[in-house]
Amino acid sequence: MQINFIRIIFLLAAFFMGIIGLLITYVESYLPVLIIRTYRYGKFSDNTYQPLVMKTEVPKSYVLYSVFYKYLWNGDIPNIMIWTLNMCLGTNRQPLVSPENTFVAALLLTIHCWKRLYESYYINIFSGKMMNIAHYIIGFYHYFGTLISIIGESKGFVEGSESYFSWKSITYIHLIFAFIVILSSYAQLRANYILRGLRKDKTGEIISTVYKIPHGGLFEYVSGALQITEIIIYMSLSVILWQSSTYHYVTIWVVINQIFTAVLTHKWYIQTFQNYPKSRKILLPFIF
Repeated sequence: MQINFIRIIFLLAAFFMGIIGLLITYVESYLPVLIIRTYRYGKFSDNTYQPLVMKTEVPKSYVLYSVFYKYLWNGDIPNIMIWTLNMCLGTNRQPLVSPENTFVAALLLTIHCWKRLYESYYINIFSGKMMNIAHYIIGFYHYFGTLISIIGESKGFVEGSESYFSWKSITYIHLIFAFIVILSSYAQLRANYILRGLRKDKTGEIISTVYKIPHGGLFEYVSGALQITEIIIYMSLSVILWQSSTYHYVTIWVVINQIFTAVLTHKWYIQTFQNYPKSRKILLPFIF
């Protein structure tokens, strides 16, 4: 089979998210309720119920272990993994990405995923707003597809390809963008702590689940503090995985999705709070 399902699904998701996002932004009043209710969630939804915490329980640890096992210990990749990669990316996939780039990207994404899981369970306080089940399905697919796209075109994970990992091949580019990813992930963590502080008192007790205006950190400059950090993370990984032909579709999907989420967030804040800071932008401080 030579169909790259990962690439196709991310491309379709980005396309439909972009189209629906534009429609929601400019002609929402003319859209069917089904489309609006499917797209909107969290603070943007209408009816309420307590949502489940989105889990990122995808095989991220297994993927990272496989990368370590292959590159650091020169182990053999199980046939079931090769078969899975062939099914997802096609049997004609090529070994485009170097072991060093794969190693750095897989490590960074795994750290980010565990950080996101920690936020979901121990930091985020959910308001009770509704999330359509489609968002959960997309969330699970996103992490699975992202990890598959990282290793699927990596040397050593394609049949017949050779891989020779060397610590000396880790360059300043790897280190610079790794630092950017970690810094952005930390800024995202801090933004979530700020949001949690709006609903908890100094003793850690939940005192409210209503939405309030966040202040501090990136929130002083943009409404989409969580979104801009996510975009930076995935764009940085795209630089590290520049050799890949599939991973960049993940980045396209993330950028489009996060931009429209930030636009809706900013619009909602302005409509909800009369005293919302007028100098605060959507995603880019002082610009947009």
